[in-house]
Amino acid sequence: MIGSTATWAAIGAVGMALGTLPPLWGLGNDPERRTHYLVLAGVTGIAAVAYALMAFGIGDLVVSGRVVSLPRYVDWLLTTPLILLFLSLLGNTGRGSLTRLVVADVTLLVLGAVAVAVPGTVRWLAFAGGLAAFGVLVYELYARIPRLASFSSERARILFVTLRNLTIALWTLYPVVWVLAPSGIGLLTRDMTMLVVAYLDLISKAAFVALAVDGMDALADVDRGAAAAGAVTVERAPDADSGTAD
Repeated sequence: MIGSTATWAAIGAVGMALGTLPPLWGLGNDPERRTHYLVLAGVTGIAAVAYALMAFGIGDLVVSGRVVSLPRYVDWLLTTPLILLFLSLLGNTGRGSLTRLVVADVTLLVLGAVAVAVPGTVRWLAFAGGLAAFGVLVYELYARIPRLASFSSERARILFVTLRNLTIALWTLYPVVWVLAPSGIGLLTRDMTMLVVAYLDLISKAAFVALAVDGMDALADVDRGAAAAGAVTVERAPDADSGTAD
């Protein structure tokens, strides 16, 4: 038997809260990558709060005869740019690339909200526009960013590719769920939709964060290598000076 919306939302809240522990641990043990860990903690931390609100039905709105959860859209509006920010940090792609990603992402989410709120033909036009924005997002992540990126190491590049592929694969499933859910043709009930979306969210956020934290030693290796090279340079400098004096 399918559990209730509140049950799946509560499970989502617990899962996201647990997913916040690894980046918080990293924040306390790896201060040199503080920004990276803060971004990752924000992804699951914000999602945990949103799911807790959904579990208690806080922020539910009735739009066009359907119940819409406002915390879910606020969650996506805040956490998906953070995921893109982390990918940009891995590739050192700069503000221009990140801006294009975030604009496409926000456009996708806004059009998705319009598709839920407005009935009739406009709903499907907004949905199609959201798919177009998603296409731009995919192009940026697969085509432009790899050309612009300056990865600090091969391991950092592999981590980026792994997280990018995970993100795109899972984000591709959300429009499918939208079509099957009450927002679309209604093959899924609201309870089933919460189950599926909570599952996708846990993988696309909590699993993303866990993989990212596990791969952060790729960046630590670069820092240790740079420090070792600097130490060697300092040690050799006096020898060079003494040789000149002779």
